[in-house]
Amino acid sequence: MDLSHWFNLSQVWYFAAWFLGTMYYLGVGITLGYHRLLTHRSFKVPRPVMYFWVAGGYLALMGAPISWVAVHRLHHQKSDLEGDPHSPRDGFEHALYKWMFTMHDRQPSEEVRKQVADLIDDPVLRLFGIDHSAKQAQLCLWVNVAVRIAILLIFGPVAFVANLLASVAVFWSPQFVNTVCHLQDHGYRNFEVRDDSRNVPWVGVLAMGEGWHNNHHAMPRSARHGVRWFEFDITWCTIWLMEKLGIASEVVRPNMKPVRAVDMAAEKAAAMKAVAVKARDDGAELVKAAESAFSQAAANAREEGAELVKAAESAISQAAANVIPTPSEANAP
Repeated sequence: MDLSHWFNLSQVWYFAAWFLGTMYYLGVGITLGYHRLLTHRSFKVPRPVMYFWVAGGYLALMGAPISWVAVHRLHHQKSDLEGDPHSPRDGFEHALYKWMFTMHDRQPSEEVRKQVADLIDDPVLRLFGIDHSAKQAQLCLWVNVAVRIAILLIFGPVAFVANLLASVAVFWSPQFVNTVCHLQDHGYRNFEVRDDSRNVPWVGVLAMGEGWHNNHHAMPRSARHGVRWFEFDITWCTIWLMEKLGIASEVVRPNMKPVRAVDMAAEKAAAMKAVAVKARDDGAELVKAAESAFSQAAANAREEGAELVKAAESAISQAAANVIPTPSEANAP
């Protein structure tokens, strides 16, 4: 089979366009549609726009939107505590993928309904499932297979391969958020929160801004997760653009005061550390000087003591000589 035409410039650009387009639409479908819009209500958009973005998440094999939201809300309520559906404290593999196979028992249908009372009556969202049953997962799988076959037949094998590879990368990105962004030896924190959430830069880029996870757990309703200048958040850029175009409204922005407080605390801690180091150095010098003075005083006292002992011995000898008669004196008449 001749594959040489795959590697000409036009096909490379065609592949890149499909790959990046799929990464963006599916990735933002999860982060904007499923997460920031449905789960946290960080902003409002018209229903057709909501369904457009949620469809992207569904085509990333995220399953029924209603059950996905129920899991994520439970995660925030019990993050890294007993009952968290996917905490790495229960094992890395559990947080990465094994949790998916136990949710039917861990979050039964009545619990799902309690978590998503605001979504359960939406007629379109209900079509994709309202629980963690195998039926809704199979529906999602077959819809995704059908869409990929359509891409292959209509747009050709280059588009199909690009879409498939991008879809795999997007599918695993939220799983990396669940695991890597809750490992205490990864990334950094802007906020002190009760769970183990971390900001992990490479996950932040791959997961369309979701990797700034410590920021998110500190301010769950914020539509913006990347709060520092270097924390790039393409999902926030999309929401910001929709707001400017009049599509999105009531956008919840982050409270930046905690970030500045962290900066000030860090500066204060650095200053206190410098003072402590200086005090330690000064103290070391004082101790050294005291030890030197003590040693000198001890040496002086030892020398003076030796002289006093010598003088005392001499005096005792002299006194003894005066008291005890010499032999000639003892024999005198």
